[in-house]
Amino acid sequence: MSEVRHYLTVFGYYAKLAIQRQLEYPLFLISWLLMIPIQYFSGIWMLKIIVDRFQPLSGWGFEDLAFLYGLGLLSHGLVVVFFITTWHTENAVLRGEFDRLLLRPMNVFFQFVTGYFNFIGLIDLLPGVIIFLYASHLVDFSWNTVNMVKLVLIVIGGTLIRASLYTIVGAVAFWTKRSRNLIGMTVNTLERTTMYPITLYPQLIQSIMTFLLPIGFISFYPAEQFLGKSTSLELPLGMAIWTPVVGMIFFAVAYAVFRSGLQKYESAGS
Repeated sequence: MSEVRHYLTVFGYYAKLAIQRQLEYPLFLISWLLMIPIQYFSGIWMLKIIVDRFQPLSGWGFEDLAFLYGLGLLSHGLVVVFFITTWHTENAVLRGEFDRLLLRPMNVFFQFVTGYFNFIGLIDLLPGVIIFLYASHLVDFSWNTVNMVKLVLIVIGGTLIRASLYTIVGAVAFWTKRSRNLIGMTVNTLERTTMYPITLYPQLIQSIMTFLLPIGFISFYPAEQFLGKSTSLELPLGMAIWTPVVGMIFFAVAYAVFRSGLQKYESAGS
C-alpha cells in the first residue's frame, strides 16, 4: 500500500505541474474550447442528416446512433485526458526522452503515461457528456443504480481498450522510429468505427473488431444491450462485465508490447 500511495502522490505532482503549464496560455485554452465542441456537435448533426435524408443505418435510428456516439465519446475524452502521451511515443523515442525515465526508480510506463496530465483534454470530454445526456433523454435511458454502475464499468473498459490500441501502435516507434502516421490512422479508425454500428461492415471486419481489435466492446455491444436490441454477440453476464474484462486483458497485452519495445530503445542520438 505504501508503494501505491507513493505512485498516487507522484501522479498528483505530475498533474499539478501539467495543469499549471497548460494554464499559462489561456488563449490557447479558449481556442480549444471553441474548436473541439464544434467538431463533435457537427458529428451528431451529420448523423441526423444521414438518417433523415436516407434511412436508419442497419436498423439504428438517429436516437440510437446519438446514444452510440455519445457513449463512445465518453471513453475517448478520458483517453485524451489520461493517455494522450501514447499518441506521441515517436517524439519521445526520437528525442531520447526515455533516458531520464529509465534512470528513475519507478515504472517507466507509469512515468511516461502520467508525465503529462492533459487538463485541456477535458474539453474533449465535455461534449461527450452533453451528447450522451441528450441521447439518453431521446432513448429514455433509465438512470437507476444498476445502469449507472454498468455505465461506469463500460466507460472504464472502453478507456482501457482505446488506451491499449494507442499504446501498441505508438510502441511501433521503438522498432521503426516512426508511428505518428499510424497513430493518426488509429484515431480516425476509432472515431469512425465507434460512431456507427459495426453490423454495417462485412462479417470479417466485424470479427476483427470483436476478437482481434476489440473496438466493438467500447460502445457498440454495450449500446445494443442498453437499447434492448437483439445482441450481435451473446455473452453471459452482459457487456458491463465483459467490456472492462476485455479492457484489462488488452491493456496487459499493450503493456507487454510496450515493455518489449522498450528493450529496443537506443537512447538519445541513435
